[in-house]
Amino acid sequence: MSGTAETDGAILLSWLRLLGWQTAVYRDGELFVGISEHTTAAGATIRVTGSARAEAELSLQLFEAAVRLLERRTSVQRPAAA
Repeated sequence: MSGTAETDGAILLSWLRLLGWQTAVYRDGELFVGISEHTTAAGATIRVTGSARAEAELSLQLFEAAVRLLERRTSVQRPAAA
């Protein structure tokens, strides 16, 4: 089953919210601009930003950036396997 790009974008933003991210999206001329913030267990705030001509494209940018950032943070904190 496939949805529209707008629906897919809304689903990605919903997943970010479920994972504890707060996201704001707004228009700046012809672009959609967004910022997503997450507070870690240690109390640090991490952010990802993006901009795109389509809201669904921006949603994908924010979601992918958040996942990459969390993966990078997790790999740094995880001890090396022996």
